[in-house]
Amino acid sequence: MEDTLVKTIKFCPCNLEGSLKWVRDEVRQLPDVQVIDERCVNYCGQCLEKAFALFNGKNVVGNDGQELLERLKEKWAATTAVYQDAEGA
Repeated sequence: MEDTLVKTIKFCPCNLEGSLKWVRDEVRQLPDVQVIDERCVNYCGQCLEKAFALFNGKNVVGNDGQELLERLKEKWAATTAVYQDAEGA
């Protein structure tokens, strides 16, 4: 069985009053991703102002949902590349 590195992306369902559902649906399509809706991720001030998610525990922010999605995909690609490099070494 092949070992995979699962990336965890946490969303607060209250972030921008719930308007980021489509972003969650998009990142769910990425391989080796676990999407978690967590009622509070302790970024209360940011939660009402900016689109954000926690990628493997790190805060990722965008000015809107599209920018957040792009940044999450960049993080996913970077961690996937690092994992693949480590496998080949």
